[in-house]
Amino acid sequence: MHVGPSINVFFGENAQGKTNIIEAIYLCACARSHRTSKDRELIFHGEHGYKVELDMLSHRFHEMAVDSEENRNTNDAISDGEFTESCSARRIYTGNDADYYEESLSISFMDASDGPEGLKKARRTAEYNHVPLERISDFMGIFHAVIFAPEDLLLIKEGPSVRRRYMDLLISQVRPCYFHDLLTYSRILQQRNRTLKYLRQKKNIHTLDFMEESELEIWDYPLAQAASRIIAERISFSERIKALAKERHEQISGGRESLFVRYKTVTGILNDEILADPQNQTEAIEKMLISRWKATHQDDYEKGSTGIGPHRDDLELSLDGDGLRAFASQGQQRSAALALKLAELTILREETGEMPVLLLDDVFSELDAGRRSCLISNMADAQVFITCTERSFIEKELTELTASSASSAWTQASAPAEAAETGTVSEDPYSAVPIQSGGITFFEVSGGTVARR
Repeated sequence: MHVGPSINVFFGENAQGKTNIIEAIYLCACARSHRTSKDRELIFHGEHGYKVELDMLSHRFHEMAVDSEENRNTNDAISDGEFTESCSARRIYTGNDADYYEESLSISFMDASDGPEGLKKARRTAEYNHVPLERISDFMGIFHAVIFAPEDLLLIKEGPSVRRRYMDLLISQVRPCYFHDLLTYSRILQQRNRTLKYLRQKKNIHTLDFMEESELEIWDYPLAQAASRIIAERISFSERIKALAKERHEQISGGRESLFVRYKTVTGILNDEILADPQNQTEAIEKMLISRWKATHQDDYEKGSTGIGPHRDDLELSLDGDGLRAFASQGQQRSAALALKLAELTILREETGEMPVLLLDDVFSELDAGRRSCLISNMADAQVFITCTERSFIEKELTELTASSASSAWTQASAPAEAAETGTVSEDPYSAVPIQSGGITFFEVSGGTVARR
């Protein structure tokens, strides 16, 4: 299926497969579905696996080292299966105006099955330019996308795990080593928790002796190394999310309300010195974590699990001082969720120098006119994929809103010339970017088939 460079709309009745298209594209950006972390839930009924393939053209160039080491083992695990990887160089395509790099990505999953020819263990694999990859950290950051979906409201309504996932997926797209740290931390955390449960099963709960303390300390040190890097990155990005989400929310609410975002982690870590320069304070964070884990060995042993760490962190949200989850209206919660997603969009754009692909899964029916206008105004120069049930509604909205946004953007684009005379400069370098002209391409989705209309 070939898509347009600007806005692509997939319309059709419910349960026809529109969201599957959005989900497949997002898988190639984050190796995760926006709806579930379980690969088995992505398999079509009656099948034993799935495969998603994506071809793209990019302006970017990254020198990729070819990994020639054979029989390389990895313990990196993701979701239900294993992930394998390697590297390959990108192929150059010369267009009329610039050199492009033709790239391809694919992700597949095969579930375990019975029988002599079946897999004994579920397996998940990925390819970059048709070369199998061994480590998922090399897969992250090749293709960038931001998804807006009804599930975004869970950022406000649900618990800390949803907001941790939001932070983790955002940071992983621009810091592949962060994703590797997440995998390392998760693996060591599981081993530490297994040790705690093993100690509990040995005999009735008691005060830990010296040898049992030593068994836990074996895991504390490597766990703290990965955790300190995770927390340092989260501190840095949460500060950016805080500023950008507040700005975008003021844009949405017309300045009537103020959104406040605060990163919450292990008590005592967010001191002034660490907040000022978290990347150069990982050793200090590591020492604090080791001290805290040692002090809570007995509590962890009695509970059978690790009680504190990055796996318990949160991104706390409030509106004018009140908790969003408990006190905000449905409309206020939607505005806050949209502000967080727009902050994600801006960070990806700033980090990569490119506009990420935007995936809008049935969000126009969820947002009022003001919020739809705000979303459209942030879609400048993006390739956009939209799902909806009614073509006429979305066509009218997009035609009117893009025309309005483009007119506004072109007016702002003349500001630099005026600034030369007045001495003023726009604070937002992206506010002067007009909506990409390329028209709207429509596709009808029915019974799992897609046809251009």
